[in-house]
Amino acid sequence: MKKEQYLKELLNVENEFFDLDHNKKIAYMHLEFDKPSNIFDLNSKTKLPVLSDDFMEWIASAFDYAPKKYKIDLDVTFTDMEGFDNDTLQAVFKKNMMLEFKKNESKARTKNNIAFSLIGIGVMFFITMILINNLWINGGLIKDIFKYVADIATTVTFWEAMTILVVENKERRSYMKNLIERFSSIRFSVTQQNA
Repeated sequence: MKKEQYLKELLNVENEFFDLDHNKKIAYMHLEFDKPSNIFDLNSKTKLPVLSDDFMEWIASAFDYAPKKYKIDLDVTFTDMEGFDNDTLQAVFKKNMMLEFKKNESKARTKNNIAFSLIGIGVMFFITMILINNLWINGGLIKDIFKYVADIATTVTFWEAMTILVVENKERRSYMKNLIERFSSIRFSVTQQNA
């Protein structure tokens, strides 16, 4: 009986940490900072503020914490708004999400090019292995070594290419889909002081 109760608790552990609306399928999450500059990368001198890597990592992990089919309703509060208002911060957030999307697409293209190059190298090693097998008749030990190395090189290059094309692209697509589809809303406001 304890195992069943443990599994039931494990399946619903998100309820212990976040406010979940099971009817609307929304996870309500709250972040609190001293000021907006705490979520910006202050080393990047850009026209619009760039969100910090720490903040972007929290956004990504919020999707992991929330149940799979739930949208995120994020409330970010600050002790001092530093002259920003909700609309301005939402516009900065939206532009940063667009920048993140474009950065990930560019990175994906580069990795895909590497993967296709690895496939080409793998094909060359495979052809080399076939030629060694069929054309080098009395090679003995040296032939076996060349064949073995070509076999390993073929396998490794194809394996790495498939990892990039299948696994890494799936992870990237999931992250981007989450950014586009799983935000119910985001609000930026001043922390309410308790009297």
